[in-house]
Amino acid sequence: MQRYFRIMKRSERSNSRFRKANFIVVPALCWLAGTAVLAQEAGEGAEQEAAIRYSVLYLEPAVPVPEEIDFELPPPEIPRSPELDPEFEERIRDIQQFSEAITDSEILAGAWDNSLVEQLNSLGALQQQQGDHLGAIETHERAIHVQRINSGLHTIEQTPLVEQMIDSFIAMGDWTQVDVYQNYLFYIQQKFYGNNDPRLIPALGDLANWHARAFTMRQGESLAMRLSSAQMLFKAAARMVEVHFGPDDDRYVEYLRGVARSAYLVALNQDLLRELARAQFRAPQETLRDMLYWHFPIVPTGFRAGEDALLAIREYYMDREGEAEQLAEATAQVADWYLLFNRRAPAREMYLEAWETVAEEENADELRLRLFGQVREIPVFAADDNGWMIENLGFMEDVEVEEVSYNHIDLRFDVTQWGEVRNIETVGEPSPQTESQQGWVRRNVRDSMFRPMLVDGENARSDGNLFRFRYWY
Repeated sequence: MQRYFRIMKRSERSNSRFRKANFIVVPALCWLAGTAVLAQEAGEGAEQEAAIRYSVLYLEPAVPVPEEIDFELPPPEIPRSPELDPEFEERIRDIQQFSEAITDSEILAGAWDNSLVEQLNSLGALQQQQGDHLGAIETHERAIHVQRINSGLHTIEQTPLVEQMIDSFIAMGDWTQVDVYQNYLFYIQQKFYGNNDPRLIPALGDLANWHARAFTMRQGESLAMRLSSAQMLFKAAARMVEVHFGPDDDRYVEYLRGVARSAYLVALNQDLLRELARAQFRAPQETLRDMLYWHFPIVPTGFRAGEDALLAIREYYMDREGEAEQLAEATAQVADWYLLFNRRAPAREMYLEAWETVAEEENADELRLRLFGQVREIPVFAADDNGWMIENLGFMEDVEVEEVSYNHIDLRFDVTQWGEVRNIETVGEPSPQTESQQGWVRRNVRDSMFRPMLVDGENARSDGNLFRFRYWY
């Protein structure tokens, strides 16, 4: 099976690409201290950096290549320098005006007047747009402090300010502080709303997504805790949507897909779960579990949790009229799941059922071609966070550190009726500078799984499939 969202540890690279800085920390925000991320590992040194190429950081999902036309992947949306923004100079003037207005307000009303919060928030937002994230963090931190003095330690009004700080820490690649403030953001919402208030649902989903992403980036003292937290939170979010709004709510499917994502990560990393038996890791997970309305087990599950989630998604579409294609895709994803775990008989049955689901549609042949006329990398939900990952690989301008870059490789290979990759070959010759990276990609693809083509509802082997893989280094 493929390595899910493969991103290497910093120790596997030549040097860290993220800007280092001294960060301002709000006192008493270290809730669930056991979840705080360890300092990132140092690089191997400038001498080695000059001698070898960077390893692959991230591999994007496969994209089929049509051979009859010239094909180019759309360029990624890489953040550009704020100085290139036409409004850059105007924001400089606005920042100066806000700074002067804040000084005047302090003289007239004092340093802790509640009216300062809005002004500080506006100033911090401008600093953030300018790329001055350290300044924005300091400004937003001060706004939070003023707000807490006026409205209480756990005031819910500080939520947007904390979210702004998280955005700045993400932009700087300071995952330690992202972790601290993500936990604090959930903590204040849980304290204000309580365990079973539907307004807590987005907070559950946001924190679950963060833990899944942090696992992908190998951030944290215990990766098993990341998997445990992600699965508990996704399950809690899905259950709360179901109870308060019913299973017809679109968010129900969103969070069930999150459960499936976490289950796949668990299945690939069973060896990590032993960590949860250790007291220093078990205690924080029990604390999180006790904070949730539903007390899910702290040891996450793989196959069964994913199967239950995907079957529930399928049932969601079974109860909706006019969505035969979505139901067929949901059924095919259940089949994909069985295939990933080498359960071929139920996989074949589910693929056939997906094929027959669209039989009564006017455009049945078109739908079948779209769904099953091309092999597809599985699990499909592995691509859910692709955009977030690309945006946050560390696009930082620094005269001493080379920017993260990308390249691609075209691979032709066969896919058996059971989704296995065979006879893989590279289209074109790699350069000496990219040969080791592209060799890594080939090995990764060789170990991956694809949804097989269906012919008359039956799994079929397909030869000569051509795909492009973009990788980041």
